Amino acid sequence: MSSFRLSLFCLAGAIAASGCDPGAAQLAPSGPDSSEQSDDQVPDGYFAPDHVLDVAIELDPTDWDTLRVQARSFADILGGDCLDGPPDDIFTFFPASVTVDGDSLEDVGIRKKGFLGSLSDKKPALKLRFDRYVEDQLMGGELQSMTLNNVQQDGSKLNTCLSYAAFADAGLPSPRCNFATVSVNGEDLGLYVHVESIKRDMLERHFSNLDGSLYEGTVSDFSPVWRNTFQPKTDGDPDGGAAIDALVDALGDPSPAGLEAIESLVDIDRFLTFWAMEVIVGHWDGYSGNRNNFYLYREPDGRFVFMPWGADSSFAPIEHRFDDEDYPQSVMARAALPHRLYLDEAYQAAYVERLEELLDTVWDESHILDEVDRMAGIVQDHALPYAQDIAEYDTERVRDFVENRREQVESELQPEPPEWHWPLSGPDICWEVLGGVDVGFETTWGSLGSEPFVDEGSLDIDFYMVDGQTLSFGANGATAGIEANGEAAGAGVVTLGNEGADGTWDALLVYMDPSRIVSGNTVRLDEFTATGYRVLFPPPYVELEYVARIGSGTVEFDEASTVDGAPVVGRLRATLYGFGGYESGSGAAGSATDDSGVVINEVAARGEPGDWFELYNGSDDNVDLSAFTFADNLWDASRRTAFAEGTTIAAGEHLVVGVDSDGWPGFALGGGEELGVWNAWGFPVDSVNWRSGQSDAGTSYARVPDASGPFATVSSPSPGAPND
Repeated sequence: MSSFRLSLFCLAGAIAASGCDPGAAQLAPSGPDSSEQSDDQVPDGYFAPDHVLDVAIELDPTDWDTLRVQARSFADILGGDCLDGPPDDIFTFFPASVTVDGDSLEDVGIRKKGFLGSLSDKKPALKLRFDRYVEDQLMGGELQSMTLNNVQQDGSKLNTCLSYAAFADAGLPSPRCNFATVSVNGEDLGLYVHVESIKRDMLERHFSNLDGSLYEGTVSDFSPVWRNTFQPKTDGDPDGGAAIDALVDALGDPSPAGLEAIESLVDIDRFLTFWAMEVIVGHWDGYSGNRNNFYLYREPDGRFVFMPWGADSSFAPIEHRFDDEDYPQSVMARAALPHRLYLDEAYQAAYVERLEELLDTVWDESHILDEVDRMAGIVQDHALPYAQDIAEYDTERVRDFVENRREQVESELQPEPPEWHWPLSGPDICWEVLGGVDVGFETTWGSLGSEPFVDEGSLDIDFYMVDGQTLSFGANGATAGIEANGEAAGAGVVTLGNEGADGTWDALLVYMDPSRIVSGNTVRLDEFTATGYRVLFPPPYVELEYVARIGSGTVEFDEASTVDGAPVVGRLRATLYGFGGYESGSGAAGSATDDSGVVINEVAARGEPGDWFELYNGSDDNVDLSAFTFADNLWDASRRTAFAEGTTIAAGEHLVVGVDSDGWPGFALGGGEELGVWNAWGFPVDSVNWRSGQSDAGTSYARVPDASGPFATVSSPSPGAPND
């Protein structure tokens, strides 16, 4: 595979008012807003540290195969106006039977989970919802859900539980954590980390009022451009995001009044502890270091309290993975709140004091090393053999960190704490959408290297658009073979080239492991499985100019082999993206969403005489759907089917599409299904998913009110007419 680099993110009287002794709070939640009940009064139950849960899952093998390969790519996260909202929830629930320590339940919801680095089609991280299909169903009478993390970024498998325990010892709300062995349909998937979901039961242990607002922060911060990325996790979002908006405004006010507003909105005492603990455990991928992986809770009329999440990339010296800066080990201030506080002299002093206190009261090397040994023993007893070997090696990294962390941090604090001279980075992470391609190719293996750029093979261009312009070319061709030199040496390369009028070759280069180039295989362009670029190669054919990324698509091989001279025939369907620096989140051009006004309005998954779905055009113009596509799968671009040539939906009108399973092989609607529509560039137009029973015989799943409301089951389907 080729390597690539991505820039991600990724006081007047206040100190006296907020001061406390973190050592005195290390065994119980701190602060006046906390519940009086301490953790040691709550039975560990399914989270007993020494107990390894035995989780056995049974579900339809077809559902499992669908679940485990669902994935998002960098383009899914960063493409287009990527900071206009939280990451899309792309994973589908499926019904399963689940047994935990001998107790069994039927009709349990199971789905894949993960943001990016934790995604796997071999050992997926999993979310179980015991009440997904059966109201009030709980495992063992107490568990509503289970979060099972594959921690594939942590070879030792120790980072997550060690980190959450350290936050808890510092008196902060923190998920409980232990281990579980997991099998699916009899296949042993090995050892998982079982993490307490941040839901009502967890909040009840730490807060006295559960009617507040809970938010998850994933690539999120308190600035106007990033603000929309916070995901409300409580029904109705009680304050409607008003407190987040107020904090964004306060952090944008450099005056003392701005600082006072921050103090009224954030539990500064607990944030200092949270911030210092992120630094001590090296949680670079958390809020302070990467604007990522955290939760917020605010009781009614209270202040925000931060909670840790996604701590599998911890217990290593701070080294931001996506840039080459030499950051200090004693502070992280890449996010808006710690940045503002650290640049304030009084708050910087308070932070350093809290950091030193926590090193003295919470960072007990002897105790932590005992925990490392205890948990490492569990890993060796229960992980699969290959994982045991990796864990044994990586555990030395954890021990070394524990033994040296105090010196790493304290050495930077004398005689003065380090300066933080990095400004708040702008929203330069989003890839502007430049266009899209749908190109068939035919060539032979071993042809890579032909001159001047492509000298054989052929292309069938269905669609090639850049910056709103459809491109046309003269000569074209395709090659395939092994990259001999450079960063991509050893990768299989498929090259699609088109010669322009001035002799410049406009080429699409796609890199992947050669083992994937086989007949019938579909390869995702997700920057892991395969990656690609659009390049320009002008005369005299000496230097390439990289002008776009290729993502959100697939390469389908109808016929392929890595035997010299073998035919390589297939199709590339993908979106073209810029390389970042795009001013997203503020209405800039190039949004990856469609603005045609077309929405999915009604779905009859068990319709009579056949299944159908209905679209509505809410715009003032007729919309030609000829280049639009639809699919019963929201992630696999190879499954998309084109509307018939000449299909148009008039302004203000409904259009019914009858499902033709013979004419559209592989497309079907049914219980527990999903439906998506995309425009000519591959931008999402609209999508919907439904559970079994929501669109059953004699009913449909429809927007109510018509064309604008949320979907609901209706007893009187209305194809071609407004929904009632």
